[in-house]
Amino acid sequence: MTVSNVINGKSGVRPATRQRVMDAIAETGYRVNAMARGLAGGRNRMISVFTPQLNRPYASEVVQGAAQAAERLNYDLVVMMLAGSSTSDFSMMTRLSVGALLIQPSHEVEWARTDLPAHVVSVDGPSDRPFTVDNYGGAHLAMRHLLELGHTEIGFISGLEAEPEVPGRGSDRFERNDAHERLRGYRECLEAAGLAVRNGDVQHGDFTKASGERAARRLLGLARPPTAIFASGDAMALGAIHVAQDLGLRVPGDLSVVGFDDLPIAAAARPGLTTVRQPLHLMGEVAVQTLAALAEGEDVPLPPPFPTELVLRESTAAPRVGTQPDGA
Repeated sequence: MTVSNVINGKSGVRPATRQRVMDAIAETGYRVNAMARGLAGGRNRMISVFTPQLNRPYASEVVQGAAQAAERLNYDLVVMMLAGSSTSDFSMMTRLSVGALLIQPSHEVEWARTDLPAHVVSVDGPSDRPFTVDNYGGAHLAMRHLLELGHTEIGFISGLEAEPEVPGRGSDRFERNDAHERLRGYRECLEAAGLAVRNGDVQHGDFTKASGERAARRLLGLARPPTAIFASGDAMALGAIHVAQDLGLRVPGDLSVVGFDDLPIAAAARPGLTTVRQPLHLMGEVAVQTLAALAEGEDVPLPPPFPTELVLRESTAAPRVGTQPDGA
């Protein structure tokens, strides 16, 4: 009891005794187990984060924001991989935590889609409290930029595995999906400009660089390839740039490319990638702040979609007059 009183800063301990306890703590290297303290005292301060892969730049940006907010609010953050988590793991961790944050769960595991507790929020995934950006508006920013440069034949690399069954609407699997909203923005922007989506102009990927490369090869292999490509994610956009360069095309001289995310790799690319920025770091921060507020019994409204902005770099330019990139 005396040791506990010293560790928790309580009064009633003689100075000499307090010093002996502090000396023993220093000598043994003792550290407080925050999880055990929370469970024993009925005051848990742990938040769980479930993410597809920490080496995905998207997820790591969100986790960094979440970690900073947790440290500031004196909460412990436990990060688990979605792909390796069973239903029982998820249930246990959500019971032990005051809240849980899911990062893009819909593509990874079906158990994350149903019967989610009220203290679970998600970034770009299903829950009663989804945190997302204005994906539709962000797609408009990218498309207006390309149209204003003079591009009329614009290919699109989607993050959807396949075309939605009903044009303009996602299937149930993608009802809130960022990729669906970006595809819808692409289509409607062309339509508003009086342009048609040509056969083959939409190719599908999965947000990885390799899928962007495959989609770009199909686009640039068309009989009349596009003069610009808008990719639904930065990694896919960089894959498109690499394929264009392999085919001897200049970016942006022969082909303009726009991404979506503004991950650190976008600025480091050569040429620098023009992209739509979404505030991933801030989304992680606000998600943890919301979970902490819910744990304190506050009634927290769901924030509106976070705004996006266009970041102009070197990967876009006006199309060359009277020329088209050669098919591959």
